[in-house]
Order: sequence, then C-alpha cells, then structure tokens
Amino acid sequence: MQRASDPVPLPRHTHKTPWLPSPGTARRLRRAGIARVLVTGCLVRVSLRGEITAREADSLAAQLRDLVQDGCRHLIVDLSEVTYLAREGAGVFFGTLRALRAVGGTLAVRGACPRSAATLHCLGMGRLAE
Repeated sequence: MQRASDPVPLPRHTHKTPWLPSPGTARRLRRAGIARVLVTGCLVRVSLRGEITAREADSLAAQLRDLVQDGCRHLIVDLSEVTYLAREGAGVFFGTLRALRAVGGTLAVRGACPRSAATLHCLGMGRLAE
C-alpha cells in the first residue's frame, strides 16, 4: 500500500512539457486560484495561490476535473502559496480524488501551512497532506 508521503511513481517515458494555456484559460485558472501547472507525462503538478474559498471552489473543481479528463493520472497539488483554505475549497479534493481513483490515479497535497493542514485534517483528508 502506498502512503501519501511516498513519491508518486513516474511512467518510464516522460518528459517535462510546460503546459501553456490560452489567454482565456489563463484567466479561468487564476480565478480558480491556480498559479501554475506543470505537466510531466501523466503526472501534473498544480500550484495554488491566495485564498481558496467557497467562491473559488466550483471553478477549481471544474479545472481539476478537466485535468483528469485530459489524461492526468497522478496529481500533486502544491499549497505552499495558499494563505487561506476554506472547508469548501478543501472539499474540492474529495471529488478530484474520487475521479483519479476511478482511473487508477493518485492525489497528493504538498506544502500546506499548519492552518490549511488543519482544515484538511478536519475533513478527514490529513493523509493527503502528510
């Protein structure tokens, strides 16, 4: 059984390809709180920024769902630049985790500040942030 702290295994034939969104996509990502997306094969690293509140939750959920539908199988969410994570914002990870597990994928949350980690623990998602 793989623990959340174990590194996500990379497929053998991968190369780093920075994802370059169109101007409209870039605006949607910023509204969802997504600062950067880095694609390496089927591994995607998403960096979130600012406050992730109920207002951003639906947009963030849609963007993460689109990544899974586009072929992402292993997702790392970087919360190191998140200043506030509301329960609704953290709840987005439930749906994303469910979608990833349905296709044999994994989700890991990294860089959560103590306050954001506490929110994840309250929702029962503390193992993702370890």
